[in-house]
Amino acid sequence: MERIFRINTIEMRDKVESSIFSKIGLMFFLVAFLLTGFSQSIFAQDVRELWKDGNEKYTQGQFAEALANYIKIEEAGYTSEALLYNIGNTYFKLKENGKAILYFERVLKLNPSNADASNNLALAKEYSLDKIEGVPEFILTTWIKDINYSLSSDMWSYISLFLFAAVAVLLLGFKFAYTSRLRKLSFFFGMVALLFGLISAAFAWDQRHNSGLKDSAIVMKLVSTVKSSPDISGKTLFILHEGTKVKLLEELGGWMRVELADGRQGWIISIDIEKI
Repeated sequence: MERIFRINTIEMRDKVESSIFSKIGLMFFLVAFLLTGFSQSIFAQDVRELWKDGNEKYTQGQFAEALANYIKIEEAGYTSEALLYNIGNTYFKLKENGKAILYFERVLKLNPSNADASNNLALAKEYSLDKIEGVPEFILTTWIKDINYSLSSDMWSYISLFLFAAVAVLLLGFKFAYTSRLRKLSFFFGMVALLFGLISAAFAWDQRHNSGLKDSAIVMKLVSTVKSSPDISGKTLFILHEGTKVKLLEELGGWMRVELADGRQGWIISIDIEKI
């Protein structure tokens, strides 16, 4: 279980325009800023205590108590990859497989290269009743995804920035090189760096874009029926069980049209699923 928790910090920026009341306004601003910072500091301290206490309870096997701490942190808005991972682990220990799968999927949505979450997700899926084989992808698509998900979006961003900086240096070398051979080499490697920089930036953007989508969900109910229409009287097409992942296509009147990995589609009651 991970031991590092990074909380989001809130940065307050304001402008105090000079006027006849500028000193009074500045005084009130400073007081408000100090009070806000003080309250945030206290709350952040509470979050750190919850995190530390939750980890200790998890280590001691008090999984329900640990989960209560983690959920309080999540509800407070201090969501992180490490927190979601620990929640997934705790749900798995509590034998709530659907919730465990949901949180491992959320970790991978933030960082598809998280190997621990990927391994734990595969283990949790072994306990799911539905074994659905996905439609085979074009092999080139699979290779591109594997390369993309081998690193996090932050790492791809850093690589792209480094490569773009290298392009700038090489272009300077192209302009000021003393020989034509050096100019050609600078131009060639500059274009190569530019190409890989654009690819890295595209991978980073793709991961960031996908992390914000709410286009998939996990079945939370032990047994859920999928209908041919968004109506309880519709024909039952098939049955799904807790922990099954579905793709969301359309929402209508408390029902959701979903698609399985094997291409089957149907309507499911919205309360039976939870979005990743």
